[in-house]
Amino acid sequence: MAQIANKAAKPAQPQPRAPSPAPQPRPEAAAAPRPAPQPERSEAPKAQATPPAAASRSRIESLKEEYQTLLHRLHERVFDAPREQLFFVPTKEPAALSGLTIASPNRAFGHDYRPIPCKVFDWALDQIPEDFSEFTFVDYGAGKGRAMLLAAEHPFAAVAGVEFAAELHDNAQMNIAQYPRSNMRCRNVECVLEDAVQVGPPEGASVHFFFNPVRTRGVRGGSEQSRDGLSDEAAAALSHPSRRRRGGPGRRKRRLARVEPSQVDELKLKLLSPHAVTVYRSLA
Repeated sequence: MAQIANKAAKPAQPQPRAPSPAPQPRPEAAAAPRPAPQPERSEAPKAQATPPAAASRSRIESLKEEYQTLLHRLHERVFDAPREQLFFVPTKEPAALSGLTIASPNRAFGHDYRPIPCKVFDWALDQIPEDFSEFTFVDYGAGKGRAMLLAAEHPFAAVAGVEFAAELHDNAQMNIAQYPRSNMRCRNVECVLEDAVQVGPPEGASVHFFFNPVRTRGVRGGSEQSRDGLSDEAAAALSHPSRRRRGGPGRRKRRLARVEPSQVDELKLKLLSPHAVTVYRSLA
């Protein structure tokens, strides 16, 4: 019995545990494809570079505009100044048609008043070799009378102007009355208040002068002669009566040939004129 009790009193010996099975390696899942790296986005889109050719053209156009502005100032402040003092009503200030009294239905086609530079007018007449004493000068869109009175400094047989704005016509009349007679080689000067397309050409040889008087050729009615050259900044057309159709009123459209300036005149116009100048001669 004592032996049995002693065996019971002894602590039970721990039984060795069976080794746990080694963990089996799990098959790795197929790697998901990684997204392609995206380019970094800037906060503001980068400006596209201007092509060199376009930048060069833009610079050239800018220089041309600056040069034109310089030419306008040169004429207004230097070349025009001595002769502008001769006018009773100043002619250098532009005038908007919106503030003028005009009864013509062609009002919408008119340009605001702008004076032609005095030197540009002289350079236009320099291309006409004919004897002015045989010609009548006609200014379509006479404005305040500047071109008319500049023409009167030449020996024309007569000088006429046509203006459809009442206020400008009044200014021209006052300038004609007050212009120094010592400067006028032609004193037969008259300006009429009328739409130019309603006025026919004068009898005899004539010089028709236009300084961009209308916006378009789409004027109503009028003679064919009064519509020639309107697309140019400054244009003069010589009309010879001997080349009209005999037995008729001479209302047919005339063929015009451009008068080519001399090399010196062409260079002078290109370098110093802020406006294009074209001279035509009637052929038939």
